Amino acid sequence: MKNLWKRTACGLLAALMLLGAGCSGQPAASPAPAETTPVPSETAEQAKTTTFVDDLGRELDLELPITRACVANRYNNELIRAVGAGDCVVGVDIYTSQDSVYWPQFGEDETFGKDEYDYEKIVSLDPQVLIVPKNGKVEESIEALEPFGIQVVVITGWDNSDVPKQIRLCGTLFGKEEQAEELVDFYQGPVDYINQQLQQVTERKTVYWEYGGDYTTCIPGTSNDGWHNMILMAGGENIFGDASLAGKDIDPEQILLADPDLIVKIYAGEVVGNSGVFTAPPQEEFAAKAEEMLKREGWSDLTAVKEGNFYLNTAFMSGGLGKMIGAAYMAKWLYPDLMTELDPDAIFTQWMAYQGFTPNASHYYHVPAQDAAA
Repeated sequence: MKNLWKRTACGLLAALMLLGAGCSGQPAASPAPAETTPVPSETAEQAKTTTFVDDLGRELDLELPITRACVANRYNNELIRAVGAGDCVVGVDIYTSQDSVYWPQFGEDETFGKDEYDYEKIVSLDPQVLIVPKNGKVEESIEALEPFGIQVVVITGWDNSDVPKQIRLCGTLFGKEEQAEELVDFYQGPVDYINQQLQQVTERKTVYWEYGGDYTTCIPGTSNDGWHNMILMAGGENIFGDASLAGKDIDPEQILLADPDLIVKIYAGEVVGNSGVFTAPPQEEFAAKAEEMLKREGWSDLTAVKEGNFYLNTAFMSGGLGKMIGAAYMAKWLYPDLMTELDPDAIFTQWMAYQGFTPNASHYYHVPAQDAAA
């Protein structure tokens, strides 16, 4: 298991260079016609068409593998690139293209929108499919693109309820099944280890997780459901894990009453939608945000604050690979004595190798224990 997590980035990058071949969408040179009876075009079309079942269970007749796709959601784009099909993506939303360091191939000309999609732009990019997550504009996109013969495929890379399924959907769609299975193995190793170690936990520790905005959190059944599931995967108990809270503002006093064992704050600086980017805020900026939070009424008395169980991290890091990366860090922070063989930094580095990058800065900040700092 250790060897699986610690494989060298060089080896992965070399493999990825091979995996990405063949998805440019450019036609190959045509061979000289053979002296055989031509196959009727009807039969040829049937031979290429496959019934593809997407994340919502919709059956789509597609000519696979796909070589040109527009993709909404950076989590989807990361999975596609990780299975070696990144060069099949011809258009993205701004949640991806805002990060010009991480996605240098996508600029304004390849960006089709933010919360609203520019369907004229999508059509002009000439994709075979538009890939959207299950909480995206599925029905609207189907109606807008059907007249142009562009099919809408649902893949939900952020959804950690079944990450292997999302990975395999990417593999099937782009003809990268073998690479997808390798990625599933990489994902499953840490997950299995965390689950094994958590069997020793009799009382799970509590967590207050805060999103980009002050006092915004994750509640089951909402758009932040994936972050709630991340806490559960790490062996934590979400202090706002009551689904009946959906649609309500949380009561800051509940944080004081719950006195959580761990506090984790998502902080990414000035980016669109808290999604995070490859370049993390400097440690000084993390520290300044932490100081701002420590001035909140009653926070100096919180157990997590006094004992140094308070972290800030980016959604870029913690959201990686269906939030498995975030779960690994959180499990290590919650149960350091149990997770002795879990190395979240090594896992994150290996995930970045799948993307063709090496981390150039820490994506988390550990707030010092306030008793010790006083």
